[in-house]
Amino acid sequence: MTKEYPHEIKREFQSISGKYVLEKEERIEVDGKVVLYAVGNAIVDSSCCGVGGCRYALVPGYVQKLKTRKNDSGLWVSEVEPIVDRESRKEITQLLKQKEWVTQVQFWG
Repeated sequence: MTKEYPHEIKREFQSISGKYVLEKEERIEVDGKVVLYAVGNAIVDSSCCGVGGCRYALVPGYVQKLKTRKNDSGLWVSEVEPIVDRESRKEITQLLKQKEWVTQVQFWG
């Protein structure tokens, strides 16, 4: 199953307790497939319970078609296949934690 991924790098998202932003996107090859991921930072700075933050990775999936068109908002859109296999997710999580120094890895799908 293919999904569309809009590339929203450097856009800050606000919430009631803080904000997050995806800082960069990269691709890595794993088992002969190209994995698209983005790295970002989340900051909790307006919560009643204190402050904090984390560096994280978002993994949309395996690249099927990279930046093939722009959507109505002017963002590039890629087609990805979400990664659902548990062992593949585990392997990618370990790779990204070592490569990008992230504390958590989130997968689409």
